[in-house]
Amino acid sequence: MRTLVFIPAWNEQASIAAVIADVREEIPGADMLVVDDGSTDETTARARECGVLVATLPFNQGLGAALQTGYLHALREDYELCAHLDADGQHPAAEVGRLLEVLVADRADLVIGSRYSDPDAEAGSDDYKPTLSRRIGTSVFRFFLTLATRQRFTDTTSGMRAANRRVMALFSEHYSPDFAEIESLQLAVREGLRVEEVPVRMLERAGGTSFLTPVRSAFFIFKGIVVLLVGQFRPHHAETDR
Repeated sequence: MRTLVFIPAWNEQASIAAVIADVREEIPGADMLVVDDGSTDETTARARECGVLVATLPFNQGLGAALQTGYLHALREDYELCAHLDADGQHPAAEVGRLLEVLVADRADLVIGSRYSDPDAEAGSDDYKPTLSRRIGTSVFRFFLTLATRQRFTDTTSGMRAANRRVMALFSEHYSPDFAEIESLQLAVREGLRVEEVPVRMLERAGGTSFLTPVRSAFFIFKGIVVLLVGQFRPHHAETDR
């Protein structure tokens, strides 16, 4: 099935080439798009040196805008499936391939790679280890999103996802610029799409630094809860076609 893997990136010059190489090795049949969200470093140049298509946003607009750009490109170019992963090296492309397999089997419309849904998995020395503030935020969002959707979620902020055309159509029109990961799950469930989590392995960052400080994390949690509450009262959109 014709597949696009897109990579939202902001100041990831240190890791973008390795991420592209990993996708090429593990998902050789997929096309690639890097969405540079207004980087001030050499992210675009490094990606173009790797020979992939790059969409460069004129200024930093946030993760939601970068992801929506990827979904819109996938829809307009008639891809049957798409997937995205972070540009910092945390997401092994082999794990993304597992998400795509769920879509090929038509078991879901949107598949989330979860760091937390397999408590028995043995962590490796280079596996991702969340900070205390991230663990708190994840627990809070897990509780409120599960309450809002009546579907259990374990990793509400995962940036490793795969989707079919129903999801592309929905997210191309309706996608939050600020709380893309959380609100998109709420939206997908409310619109009747099949959302499934798959346990995956994630690594520590290969380059760059996270923008989330403890203070920003607290503010992020507060705003995220508000977004979920507001989302409960939004009208449903017209159902998207397969």
